[in-house]
Amino acid sequence: MNKNKLTAALKKKALGAAIAVAVSTPAFADVTMFGIVDIGIGMDSSDNDVLRVDGGEGRTIELPSIWGIKGSEDLGGGLTASFALESDLEASTGGTNRGGSTLSNNGARFWARQANISLSNDMGSLTLGRIYSPALLAIAGVDPRSFFESTSGLVQFVTIASAADAAASTAMAGAGTLDPTGATTNTNMHADVFLGNAIQVKFTPGPLNIGLAYGAGEAAGDTGQNSNMHVGATYSAENLTVMANYISNKGNNANDSVGENQKSAVGAKYMMGDIKLAGYYIKGEANGVGGAQAVDNEGIAVGATFMSGSNEFDVSYYQTSNENTGISDNETDDIVLAYRNNLSDRTTLYAKLCNSDRGANGPVGACGGISGENETFYGFGVFHKF
Repeated sequence: MNKNKLTAALKKKALGAAIAVAVSTPAFADVTMFGIVDIGIGMDSSDNDVLRVDGGEGRTIELPSIWGIKGSEDLGGGLTASFALESDLEASTGGTNRGGSTLSNNGARFWARQANISLSNDMGSLTLGRIYSPALLAIAGVDPRSFFESTSGLVQFVTIASAADAAASTAMAGAGTLDPTGATTNTNMHADVFLGNAIQVKFTPGPLNIGLAYGAGEAAGDTGQNSNMHVGATYSAENLTVMANYISNKGNNANDSVGENQKSAVGAKYMMGDIKLAGYYIKGEANGVGGAQAVDNEGIAVGATFMSGSNEFDVSYYQTSNENTGISDNETDDIVLAYRNNLSDRTTLYAKLCNSDRGANGPVGACGGISGENETFYGFGVFHKF
């Protein structure tokens, strides 16, 4: 056999071996697709009762419309490898909800929610990539509305460090903020819900769950610039859950205290048979020109959920206040009433109403709303999990 024929034969054998390995050995032993489709119909008193069909992140929906892929592999010895890729949907139009969003500098990302890989065992896990903030997951468990996508504590959590009055807005603009809510110049996270370039360690011994995540700012010569520290801790025993969290996002500049923000919260949930009682206290701060504090907001949430068969009723109250010195008309009060009928484990009908009374300098509350207005938002819809 001459040299050319020998080379061709070896290449053919190598290609055949590679194909055999690819076909016979899956990347992960268990790979599944998952998601949620939620579409609601709603109106509100601030827009002349315009009828809206919402399939993304408006006030009507209960859950975000999403889809993703996840997988895991048992490595033996109690160790598991897993990955998660998760994206958004605008279910009412077929669009991608977060593409090009400027809120907290999320940008146009296909896997805008999660893109990570983990190693885990009975004691905890190590995760690398884009993740849900552990601080968010901790407070979600004690929100009276379980952090449903809109008209819930999620909105208060996202906006608690936002500039509510003219003086704070001016100071934050002076920090060169890219975030229209005026919370931070940090570009490594989306509204403190998702954290990019993350290294996360979780400890889960018994009833305790502690998550610590660091977002690498990736600024040459300055480890603080554009970096993040998100921490969440939860303790659950029998019918009681208590939590605490902390967030610090450094500014996206050489003076990382300019455009920096912090959030922290404590809360609890108690189950009494078919009744859930839950609430928390949250504080948000942000620094503007010269690194001086420009935002100082506080919030509380209390509420109850009653469950009867396939039916769920909840009522909750959210108060958010602007604590900057000398600010008047500084409070926002939101009341949410909601009903859900769980047709199955996957499909739910819902209806809800949210009244928001927002002061002229009041922060954004659970319902959103316009400064200086008393508004009512209402709607109904259906979501399906797959």
